Amino acid sequence: MTYLSKTITDEPDWYDKDLSDFDDLQSSDEDAVVEKQLIHSKQKTSIIENNYHGKDYPFDLWYLIAMYIAPEDIGRFALICHKTNQIINSVSFWISLFRKYNKIEAKRLTRLLVREHLSIVRTYVIKSLYQTYPLFQERFDKTNVIQKEPHFLLSSRCVRIWYSKRPTQRDLYNYYFEFRFDNIQQSKQQDIQIQAISSIFQANNQSIIDKDSYVLHLISSNFVLIGPYMGMILSQITLNVSSDYRYHKLKMWFDSSRSCSQKSKYNNSVVIIDPILCLRIYKWYNSPANLD
Repeated sequence: MTYLSKTITDEPDWYDKDLSDFDDLQSSDEDAVVEKQLIHSKQKTSIIENNYHGKDYPFDLWYLIAMYIAPEDIGRFALICHKTNQIINSVSFWISLFRKYNKIEAKRLTRLLVREHLSIVRTYVIKSLYQTYPLFQERFDKTNVIQKEPHFLLSSRCVRIWYSKRPTQRDLYNYYFEFRFDNIQQSKQQDIQIQAISSIFQANNQSIIDKDSYVLHLISSNFVLIGPYMGMILSQITLNVSSDYRYHKLKMWFDSSRSCSQKSKYNNSVVIIDPILCLRIYKWYNSPANLD
């Protein structure tokens, strides 16, 4: 009895305790609440992160979807994820696109295309789409006299010049000027030209314009002897109405440096083509098979 009484009497009553004696209980309860909140917030963040990454769909599903992608949506489809980009960079995808939009040529050339490198297949299919796909044909309307304003070619370097006579009853001449901008830095991999295996694609690959170049195509009824301006800079260009007000007249000044800006300093390096019946600007994907 004495032992029990001592243990009971040793502990003070609640009204005899100080406030500091109750702090430990309050702090312990608050710490438990904080810990629960931290755990709950971590669970929320983990759920958000998992939802952010989304679902990982199989490669075969993306490949089936790619069979229904329109040619103008290929770029957007390639940016969806790594798998869609991998599909776009496959030979089988471009061959299936070739079979879908150019069935006649596909029956004749599919067996040869399968053996070629991806860059050869992709280049050939894209060029064929600009010849057969209606939307791409509308973008490059052949009936327009002035297909695109040529003023954006200023400060570019003339790489090649050639001309030919058109096989028509009327005396018409083709003039071609290939321009390239010097500020484009090409990597070593871009400089490597992959040769096609088949002779059919070898001839087509050699006639393809460089992807960093533009070809200015002019059709005129007058023959103009053009000087050797290859390697020179296009310093100024004007496109005005011809003297008879029926056609256009193109005037281009060439200079060996970019600093010269006055016409009087390079009047001898001027090309005047008048009249112009048609003006077109080509890139590698919409250029005709034969530029002659």
